[in-house]
Amino acid sequence: MRSTLLCWLTAVAALSTPALAQNVTTTQGVSITLRGIVDATFFAQDADFGLGTGQKANYVTLERANWIHGGDARNTRLTVALAGPEVSKGWRGNATVELDFFGTFAGAGAFADEQPQPRLRLAYADLTNGRTTLRIGQDWDLLLGNIPVSTSHLAFPLGHGSGGFVGWRFTQVRFMKTLSAAGARATTRFQLALLSGSWSNDNGADTAASAGERAGPQIEGRFDYTTPKWGGYLVAHVDNKINPSIKSYMVELGANTTRGDLTLQGNAYIGSGMAHHISQIVQFGDFKGWGAWLQAGYALNTKWSIWGFYGTDRPDSTELASLPLAGVTEASNTSIPVAARRFSSWTVTPMIRYKPAGPYSVGLEWLHNEVKLGSGNILSGNQVLLSARYDF
Repeated sequence: MRSTLLCWLTAVAALSTPALAQNVTTTQGVSITLRGIVDATFFAQDADFGLGTGQKANYVTLERANWIHGGDARNTRLTVALAGPEVSKGWRGNATVELDFFGTFAGAGAFADEQPQPRLRLAYADLTNGRTTLRIGQDWDLLLGNIPVSTSHLAFPLGHGSGGFVGWRFTQVRFMKTLSAAGARATTRFQLALLSGSWSNDNGADTAASAGERAGPQIEGRFDYTTPKWGGYLVAHVDNKINPSIKSYMVELGANTTRGDLTLQGNAYIGSGMAHHISQIVQFGDFKGWGAWLQAGYALNTKWSIWGFYGTDRPDSTELASLPLAGVTEASNTSIPVAARRFSSWTVTPMIRYKPAGPYSVGLEWLHNEVKLGSGNILSGNQVLLSARYDF
């Protein structure tokens, strides 16, 4: 027992040293890099939110008579990046695996919410020569572009499902090609991806076959244009379902720029039947809609900055109201009555952030969301969050 204890103490001491942040090379010549985020939030809110509470909150589902409070550390994540040796002249095999803690809690009862379990976020392998890459595995789809800056909403960013921020992770085959010459003033890049199908009746079983999976893969293409001062991208998406028969599509345009102390970023989309990409306020059905978000940040000095986010998601209310009861469902595949359907949503989130030199930052945010229902009622909710974030 004494030797076992010494082994554990040695392992803990080794993991707590700065050497963990350095690259490690295996006997196969694979270089291993560890990176990730430690993120913890203390929050108070006066409503229940989807896609969940705490660090998942985006759109209001139920107003509360009293404020509630809680803590959340599920944004914490670990990424392992593997860089391999050459598999042929000029080509290398790389891989990435990433976990966070938005899985289920460890059981039920009084102590379960302090024991979140890990979930797999990313797991893909690349064959690349630096300018051309073939990626196979689970990664974000191409609709993921600019990501709102936040110290609390990381895995489920601001506006995800409520304010024009779209995208989700799918198993895929992706081709990426840098088009511009090396050293060019502007970098241009093209990507094409075939994604696994998805729709509301996925039940989580490994034998499940949703309508989207039976109909075939989702198809996406993306073009990026980047200069030292600004960047932009254009993405197109199409896929078909056969039961019910739905043709989904989306076109997204995004841009970002930094000029001195000012940072601006955002994107806008128009599409139809795209709830499986966390859009249209996450209502599954054959209806159109659009969404957009914009975030501005201003550095007050080298440590303090202020940020403001505004996003909106607007399903076509005429189409949404006219669909039969079974034609609009939640992610749980339960039908939504017309009066309870979410016709529009908007979210505003100001933040003040303290970030000295290095990986540590702390932010104070206020998230306000309003959702207009088919009944004409408006749900309104607030969330105040104090978060510490450590990137490594």
